[in-house]
Amino acid sequence: ATSRRLLVGAPWDGDGQGDVYQCRVGPLNATCAKANLGSAAPWLVPFPGHSVHLGMTLLDSKDGGFVACAPLWSQECGTSLFSTGICARLDGDLRPVGTIAPTAQRCSTYMDIVIVLDGSNSIYPWYEVQNFLSNILSKFFIGPGQIQVGVLQYGERAVQEWALGRYRTAREVVEAAKNISRQEGRETRTALAVHRAWCAPQPDGDGMGWASGSGM
Repeated sequence: ATSRRLLVGAPWDGDGQGDVYQCRVGPLNATCAKANLGSAAPWLVPFPGHSVHLGMTLLDSKDGGFVACAPLWSQECGTSLFSTGICARLDGDLRPVGTIAPTAQRCSTYMDIVIVLDGSNSIYPWYEVQNFLSNILSKFFIGPGQIQVGVLQYGERAVQEWALGRYRTAREVVEAAKNISRQEGRETRTALAVHRAWCAPQPDGDGMGWASGSGM
């Protein structure tokens, strides 16, 4: 006999993050596989541990695919949290192909910042540089759709410590800043560093702001 497919919304899966299960139903056995939509489309679950109840609504989109909704999906804008909800359009293999979020908005705090950090021997002691970096980063509203931060350190050469979008929260960025070691070197090639930061490809970035680490 031909097996049939059954889709099951599981809004309380993963402590309320939610997901969708695909089950093969046949006369001899029935097995279910998790779609893992949070991994395939991380924007559907923007904050780890936050309950969005993805799969609360599950609809046939009549084009061979489906629509799965997360009614408690929220977006952070500065100190505000807007629970706008979001739906994902899925193809027949439950792969995300788009989103439906008519009430979502672009945050006024949206900005990309690349910090150009002088790591040559002209800047010391290094722990003060790390403290400065941690203090300033902790004041930013860092997150998806808000501020993204990248850091490039330079001396004799320019090295990208991390690109825009690598870290998703202020806590992650501050922790990463504490672990930056000084490059050192006999030259302070500031122009090279600025040019490298400006021209280097930065994922998730539409614009670019600057905070210079030289002279701290």
